[in-house]
Amino acid sequence: PPLHHLPIQQPNSQFTMPTIKGTASVTDNHAQLKLLRSTTFPSNFSQKVDFTKIHRGVIQHWIEERITALLGFEDDIVGSTAVHLFLPEAAPSSSEGGEATTAAGGGGEAEVDPRRAQLDLAGFLGEKEAAEFASELWTMMLDAQTAPAGVPRKLVEKKKEEMRRQRELQQQQQQQQQQQRQ
Repeated sequence: PPLHHLPIQQPNSQFTMPTIKGTASVTDNHAQLKLLRSTTFPSNFSQKVDFTKIHRGVIQHWIEERITALLGFEDDIVGSTAVHLFLPEAAPSSSEGGEATTAAGGGGEAEVDPRRAQLDLAGFLGEKEAAEFASELWTMMLDAQTAPAGVPRKLVEKKKEEMRRQRELQQQQQQQQQQQRQ
């Protein structure tokens, strides 16, 4: 029959959209609160991070690299989403000078709820991977706020190890070149 002769169906109020990986699946506040109550989070999520004391560039780079490793490919959108969930943008200063402020923003310190950020990333990474990522990142940021340069000690040690290996490799290459000359 022609389309204009078909009966109009009333929308079903029970209908819910399917959860699709890659979308923010927790958009309903009630659903998010339910997930916050039912999900087990690391105990260190109760500790606040002072974003004025961490090196934003280093943490941002780590987030982007870690997201790429978890996904198995580079995804600027997911990486950017993770950065914005865990690293608050600098807010405009309330002073007349218009000076740039710290990562935490103007007079008040920006707060990040790592539990909500983890739940928001689960739609992109999966629940297990989002939990692993959020826990690792929060632990590093807590460490970074007490480190002298605002860089997590784990990343400093990793960089030292990379530099040591590079030095050893250069020494081996120099020795090989000297042996070849003889």
